[in-house]
Amino acid sequence: MEPSFPIVRHPSPGNRNPVLVSVPHYGTEPLPHITCDDYSEPWFETFAYGFADTFVGDLYGELHEHGATVLATPFSRMFVDVNRRRDDFEHHDGEVRSRRGVVRTHTMRDVAIFTRPLGLADVEARLQALYDPYYAALEHLLGQLRHAYGYAILLDGHTGSPRRMKDHQVIIGTRHDATCAPQLAAAVAGIFTRHGFEVHDNVSGYTGGNIVATFGQPQTRRVHALQLEINASLLMTTSRDEFIAQVSRGGIPEKAEANIARVRQCLREVLAALPSVLATVRDV
Repeated sequence: MEPSFPIVRHPSPGNRNPVLVSVPHYGTEPLPHITCDDYSEPWFETFAYGFADTFVGDLYGELHEHGATVLATPFSRMFVDVNRRRDDFEHHDGEVRSRRGVVRTHTMRDVAIFTRPLGLADVEARLQALYDPYYAALEHLLGQLRHAYGYAILLDGHTGSPRRMKDHQVIIGTRHDATCAPQLAAAVAGIFTRHGFEVHDNVSGYTGGNIVATFGQPQTRRVHALQLEINASLLMTTSRDEFIAQVSRGGIPEKAEANIARVRQCLREVLAALPSVLATVRDV
């Protein structure tokens, strides 16, 4: 893969804090060898953008300027979703036929996305090139923070589908308090609430993906991990229905700049608050 994989952005040495921000659905790019001729329908080329978290880079991409270390992937999760288990894909007789999971080859209506089938060896090569390095980077960066501070905080940042999140504005996922001290989640919720957002925690389907589940081990590894989902409908002026149609046409919705600024302010306050909150928690 290109040298830029995965994307790592470090804060300036005098501005670093113990927070690692992971943005697993940051990328909108297809894999370098994929061309428009590889899609079974011309408009399927838009899936690379459509499967990304809308405007996620506007929220989390520059948080290294505020002390966090940022880790992201440039490629769309349609090709590899690093927030899924490594073995989470469907296959039959050596051919991958996966509508969800770590790779996607078919739509939810079981229509092939690509002109050529994907074999198990192809998936393994893709996982070795894209999935494994992301987890290795997570392990390495969290280890650096633990060495420097005695603990690390992992914030897994997302924007959620308006269709799936419905009226939930902000959802915090901690695997029902298993992956981080509850005081941390409460602090994050309090910041967003003070800025006028409605916050829920551990909503079904948003309790925390594989990254939070894998690395959030406060007692044994001194890593506190939480997943943050921001409803993408807050970040654009387009309605839910028009958003889907617009992306299918290859369009990009218009940003709701004021709300994006509000969320970014919340995130800056979160980075400033979490280390001091954790310092007050016993046995961390």
